[in-house]
Amino acid sequence: MNILLVIGVIILLGTVAGRVINKLHLPRVTGYIMVGLFLGQSFQGILTGPVLDTLRPLISLALGIIGFMIGSELNAAKFRKYSRSIYTILLFEAVLAFFLVAIVVILITDKVYMGLILGSLASATAPAATYSVLGEYKARGPLTTTTLSIVALDDGLALLIYGFASVFAKSFIVHEVPTFMRTMAIPVIEIALSVLIGSAAGFVLHKISIKQRERERILPLVLGTIILVVGLALHFKLDPILASMVMGAVASNMQSSDNREMFDTIKRFSTPIFILFFVLVGASLDVKVMAKGGVILLACAYMISRSVGKIAGVYIGGKISNARNNVTKYLGFCLFDQAGVAIGLAIATFHSFSLLGEEARLSGILILNIITATTFVLQIIAPPMIRYGIKKADEMNRDITREDIIDTHKVRDLMEEDFFIIKENNNLHQIMDIMKQSSSYNFPVVTMADKFMGIISLGEIRDAFHEEQMDALVMAGDIVREIDTVVYAEDGLQDAVDVFEKKNIDYLPVLESQEKPALVGQLEYRQLMDYITKEVLLRQQELEM
Repeated sequence: MNILLVIGVIILLGTVAGRVINKLHLPRVTGYIMVGLFLGQSFQGILTGPVLDTLRPLISLALGIIGFMIGSELNAAKFRKYSRSIYTILLFEAVLAFFLVAIVVILITDKVYMGLILGSLASATAPAATYSVLGEYKARGPLTTTTLSIVALDDGLALLIYGFASVFAKSFIVHEVPTFMRTMAIPVIEIALSVLIGSAAGFVLHKISIKQRERERILPLVLGTIILVVGLALHFKLDPILASMVMGAVASNMQSSDNREMFDTIKRFSTPIFILFFVLVGASLDVKVMAKGGVILLACAYMISRSVGKIAGVYIGGKISNARNNVTKYLGFCLFDQAGVAIGLAIATFHSFSLLGEEARLSGILILNIITATTFVLQIIAPPMIRYGIKKADEMNRDITREDIIDTHKVRDLMEEDFFIIKENNNLHQIMDIMKQSSSYNFPVVTMADKFMGIISLGEIRDAFHEEQMDALVMAGDIVREIDTVVYAEDGLQDAVDVFEKKNIDYLPVLESQEKPALVGQLEYRQLMDYITKEVLLRQQELEM
């Protein structure tokens, strides 16, 4: 089948479904996943078999971008501010989910190894839908920061818990003594290598980006680095999300706080990739698994005990660490999602159990079915739960960006109205007297009737002084540079920013209107950007207080 045709269908249907589902006050992610369900193996659609396998690299790319963007939010200052509560909550929510699921499964199946494996898988939280929903609703605040930090660290802790649990589970099956290497060393080595690759890539990306002056080269630079890191992680059988998170965190903390261009660029690029990712996630799920014997009971018990464990663990950890009340009460609802790591470890369990005899092989199949079935359900209910959590914590639409500041202003709001004007009949002496009173480089020139003519810069004055003894004869009208690049007072500020960036200029005269082309103000790019940056930081700091 034509892969480009399939990709086009996926993106278009996903976009439409996302908008429709959003009208019902549900996250767009839910719509993407539902499209995947109808196109995938659940209903024998076009996204099955070889087609789905061909598109799997896009899933890895999306996970890399998601990891990179989550890492970019892990600012060291914020992390230090919330670190005690983050680590305490992380430990309690993961460990309590593990123990509750393990106990419930053991009571139902009477198999300790089943409880250990499913308990360890329950500790993992998928970052993809979590990050997507937080981004969609522009969430910002202590709850959002803690959520992103938890999902960034959860995979590593889940791998450690699984490393312990899987070794003990196998020992219950084959009656062997667990070894330190299998229990602890291998998971730690895998995490360390992921951190090493991500740190090196983040350092190199930062060094290259600060020397990169051409904006159009930022996207291929960042995207290429993400693909390289994901490729290296997959090659060495490491966690690509963890490696990408570390890369994003390193690059973000090395960059100055007002330089977010690489992250803004990749964020704008990522939307179609995210749509592809969630549609393919939905296509990978099979609703028929839910009907298989024994799966429904265990799946329900697994989900309930996991959810209770997450919510209760967050509450206990939050109380112990004196976390903010909103974090303690609502963070648990933001940790429902389950996908990549849990499914990957379930597949690994199936393969390793298949080598341990028929009973273990059947248990491996049951574990894989339970994780697949619960992932299907959790992928549907997790986004609304995340939305509920951030709404109750009053953190929706709080992520103030440069674009938000720009969109709320007109040119008139920020133009400089107190400035020096040169008349067309001013001579060089008079022009110099005016320029001495200002630190500006560009000065607007008007006619005797106050109609805007153009501008004179310090460069034009320097050239005029080459004509000796002409300073009394040369008038402003003789050296003015006529320009047709202007903005009007009632234009949106975004229009002015677009002109600055497309024309690569640093000064714009502001006229009243097209009908009344009188000079009423001026804009200087550097001053404008300084104001916007300071306003963003000020509003964000207010939210964190």
